[in-house]
Parts: sequence; structure tokens; C-alpha cells
Amino acid sequence: MNTRSIQTFVMLVALGMTVPGCHYYEDFRIKASTADIKDEQAQLMRAYRECLQKYEADPPKAKEHCSPYTQSLREIEIRSNR
Repeated sequence: MNTRSIQTFVMLVALGMTVPGCHYYEDFRIKASTADIKDEQAQLMRAYRECLQKYEADPPKAKEHCSPYTQSLREIEIRSNR
């Protein structure tokens, strides 16, 4: 083996060692992003339920004050389905 072959071999081995790590990191990022979206969705649902309870005696006010929560939940659903 000449020097060029050894360098190429070393680079391929190094590349082989880093690629699985890259795949692991990508998988971790996807799982973390999914968990963040689900957490945000859960927080919005809690706030939406509290809003509905607060205005349960006055449905028009409930619709007015709680509609931003439904819009945000729709946006999250659209964003997570991409």
C-alpha cells in the first residue's frame, strides 16, 4: 500500500465512524422536535380548556376569547403533518 492508499483508507474509516453518529443525531433531532410539538399542543389544549371553562356561561365571549387557541392548534397540526 502506498501513502495515498493509506490516506484514502484512513479517510474512509473516519467517514464510516462519523456517519452512524450523524444518523443518530438526526434521529434524536426528529424525536426531540416531535416531543416539543406534542408538548406545545398539550399546553395549548390545557389553556383552551381553561378558557372554555372560564366563559362557559357566555358562549359568544367563549368563542371570541378562545378562538386564538383553536387557530394555534390547527397551525400546529398542519405543521406537524408536513
